Amino acid sequence: MRSLPKLLIAIALAGVLALPLVKRDADASAPSTKPDAPPAIVSVAPAVNTAFAPRHWSPGSVISRRDARVAGEHDGRVVEVSEIGQRVRKGDALAVLDDTALRLREQEGQADLARIQAQLALANRQEQRYAQLAAQQNIARAQYEQLRADRDVLVQERVRVLAQLAQTRHQRTQMVIRAPFDGIVAERHTQLGEYLVTGGSVARLVDIGAQEVRVRAPVDLARHLGAGTDVRVRSAGEEATYPVSALVPVGDEASRQLELRIAVQGLDIPVGTAVDVGLPSAETRTVVAVPRDAVVLRREGDFVMRVDTAGKAERVPVKTGAEVDGLVEVSGGVAAGDRLIVRGGERVEPGQSLDIQPLGPAVAMR
Repeated sequence: MRSLPKLLIAIALAGVLALPLVKRDADASAPSTKPDAPPAIVSVAPAVNTAFAPRHWSPGSVISRRDARVAGEHDGRVVEVSEIGQRVRKGDALAVLDDTALRLREQEGQADLARIQAQLALANRQEQRYAQLAAQQNIARAQYEQLRADRDVLVQERVRVLAQLAQTRHQRTQMVIRAPFDGIVAERHTQLGEYLVTGGSVARLVDIGAQEVRVRAPVDLARHLGAGTDVRVRSAGEEATYPVSALVPVGDEASRQLELRIAVQGLDIPVGTAVDVGLPSAETRTVVAVPRDAVVLRREGDFVMRVDTAGKAERVPVKTGAEVDGLVEVSGGVAAGDRLIVRGGERVEPGQSLDIQPLGPAVAMR
């Protein structure tokens, strides 16, 4: 009778230990029913066939075609000078020098001219009288010829004084340093009361209405560039197309770059602004291109998520190429017209159902 409780206890323990095994077997025999993932909300855009012209972006600067350091031709004390930021027209005075010495020299020249003209008038009258006397043989022929020679010397003296007087007057006009073109005074290099030496710079004058872009490009791109070639100029998030106005086909030996000038019209930004210039780097070709947002970059390889005929997501490996205007060149299993996920595809799994929404609202929600 004592062995009966022990037997009952052993049976109870065996039953308790067998319960997990029975439950595990029941779970294994139950049918597998994994619930489907809910449709992913996405936006799509098509792949397209397009003419692709890859571009090389180089930094450039906005400059003025007319940017001069205006200098004086003569020395003198500065009695007037323009202010920085002052707008001037062609011919307006940038600076005025003291011309007192030249004014006095002009007066001296005028006095010399009056004296010579009086002497020349007297010599002309005497030459007429001596001509009559020489015709009547009342004076020696040599005396008459000497008088004519003295008269001719006075004529040449008069020419010399007139030339000196004209030179003095010209120098007086140069004492007013005038603007060679319309522009704005960007810098002032002399101050009121200073003594300006010959050739000294008065001010820097910049024509802000005659803008162009200066950019340097690798010499390897020279075969794709030339006067009239269209390039893209990007500034403050805005882009526009402009033609190349000049190409200097001389590369720098150190940087292996050459210089281009791009005429821009209507680019309302200050001179000196930094811009980016997109230069053609290869011949135009037709490729399959997809929106930039459609390409998923991964270490193991790039891919796009395509919408298949059943409306589900499909992963397609691709190789990417050049990028132009938000489109990326791709090669692989993508064809023109394929619908590719461009919004909401970060967590989409292959085979997952999709709820396709218009692209506009998706962009607005960003």
